[in-house]
Amino acid sequence: MTRFAHQVENATYGDIDRARKIYGEAFRLTFEYVYGSHIPGAVAEFGCFEGFSTLLLADLVAEFRAETEFYAETFPRHVYVYDSFQGFPTSEGNPVDSISYEVADSGYWREHEDASPPGTEQMLREEFTRRLGASGWTIVPGLFSDSLPAHPITEPVAIANLDCDLYSSTVEVLDHLLGQRLLPDGAVLLMDDYNCNRANPRFGMRRAMRECFARTDGFYEYSEFLRYGWHGRAFFAHRLGDSPNPDAG
Repeated sequence: MTRFAHQVENATYGDIDRARKIYGEAFRLTFEYVYGSHIPGAVAEFGCFEGFSTLLLADLVAEFRAETEFYAETFPRHVYVYDSFQGFPTSEGNPVDSISYEVADSGYWREHEDASPPGTEQMLREEFTRRLGASGWTIVPGLFSDSLPAHPITEPVAIANLDCDLYSSTVEVLDHLLGQRLLPDGAVLLMDDYNCNRANPRFGMRRAMRECFARTDGFYEYSEFLRYGWHGRAFFAHRLGDSPNPDAG
């Protein structure tokens, strides 16, 4: 994997080498599984902060794209990145996030916290061009509530990295992916903040996963894939609907 041309920080770990080890192994296992299982679809990230995980994903796309002799079948992997670049939306008036530990107690997920440093979006565009070429990737700025309806993903998504922290933001992303039936059978959801909010099932990603999958009325279910760091967990999405082609929309 190539080294970063820009030094970017990771919001979860102060030790950048430890962050690379934890995320690097989890992401690599995910790519090995998706490519080894011949699962079609894009790689999508929701929430990028300074671009740490974004560039890891881009490097893996480039690396695995080149391994055509090892894998019997490969698929195009368009890369999508959605982020406000302005930090978190407000949780005021939200009955779940407003009373969560990360908002009401620590205050870490308050409005505009974790805003990307100035120039982050442009840096990512330059780095994507360097790593992946002039096409094959899309960066969409804005809050998910605005960007997903205005610029929806319309192709299958094999790997989705959700680093959107809040319950409300996670719901917006999952409802888009699940509601539009964008996840092929066996797709992977990387849930970066699954154990945040003291791992309480009333808050955050734990609650969002449970409720959003329930809204599919049995079309989708999920099961655990792997755990990474103290915070993250990856899941398989299983299509159990009535489509005769499990990869059809």
